[in-house]
Amino acid sequence: MKKIVLASLLTLSLLVVAACGGGGSAAGGEVFEFGAQTYTDPKIAAQLVKIMIEEHTDHEVNITEDIQASPQILASLDRQEFDFALLFSGEVYNNYFDDVEYTTDPEQTIANAQEFFNPAYELTWFDSLGYANEYAIAVQEGFAEENDITVVSDLEQFADNVVVGTDTTWVERDNDGYRGFQEAYGFSFGDVRGMEISLMYEAIARDEVDVVTAYTVDPQIIEYDLRLLEDDVQFFPPYDASLVALNDVLEEYPEVNDIFEELVGAVSTEQMSAMIREVDFEGRSTADVAREFLEEQGFLTE
Repeated sequence: MKKIVLASLLTLSLLVVAACGGGGSAAGGEVFEFGAQTYTDPKIAAQLVKIMIEEHTDHEVNITEDIQASPQILASLDRQEFDFALLFSGEVYNNYFDDVEYTTDPEQTIANAQEFFNPAYELTWFDSLGYANEYAIAVQEGFAEENDITVVSDLEQFADNVVVGTDTTWVERDNDGYRGFQEAYGFSFGDVRGMEISLMYEAIARDEVDVVTAYTVDPQIIEYDLRLLEDDVQFFPPYDASLVALNDVLEEYPEVNDIFEELVGAVSTEQMSAMIREVDFEGRSTADVAREFLEEQGFLTE
């Protein structure tokens, strides 16, 4: 009977430990969970955090990649399935809160994200990592020059015959998606096709689409000779990248908070674009690219 009771208690204790997160690291610290979206820059950011924490503390970081969208990241943070993530300031305008005031000012948008997300999800939304990854309307440079197109409104005269390639989420989004775009600019495109981001760029390179909703940090803009058109009605919100972390984790492990603070402002848009290019075009791993960056910037010096 004692053996049965002891076995039951052991099983119960193992279940409790398993429910408390990642368990202990090899060095005696904690194992934290970082959730990263499908595109390359959150994966690089995750590696930056992982390397910094593992080099400077006894903790470890496990990365879960290819989460489809930011709402899924937030839901997982809310359920405490993830401890850390990378999110973008303009997310605050995507129907989470009824009383947030829309603005295209980058600093105010980050302030809005911090004001609303922090208490609602019990997390800390840090100041910008240093780069922005914003939506922009892009066309081939030759098409822009031939038709003297410099701003988004210049596309109206061609709109009925224009085929747009975009990531699927932009088609579905309300405030800063296609529905909002039509209201703000007062015209619609002939055809809008949702697709995976890398396929979107390949499609415009093969003349299968005329316009794409590019991300301003993407190296494909240079690789495929695309022109970003000026958002002349200031429709697209700012999307500055920020690390986020659960408050409980930061309170219990202040050394982790210090690392996150150290990474604020550390990566410019140009630097992130260069790292993405190394991964997407040169075939390097996000871990190698992130470590090289940290070494070059002096974050890993003894």
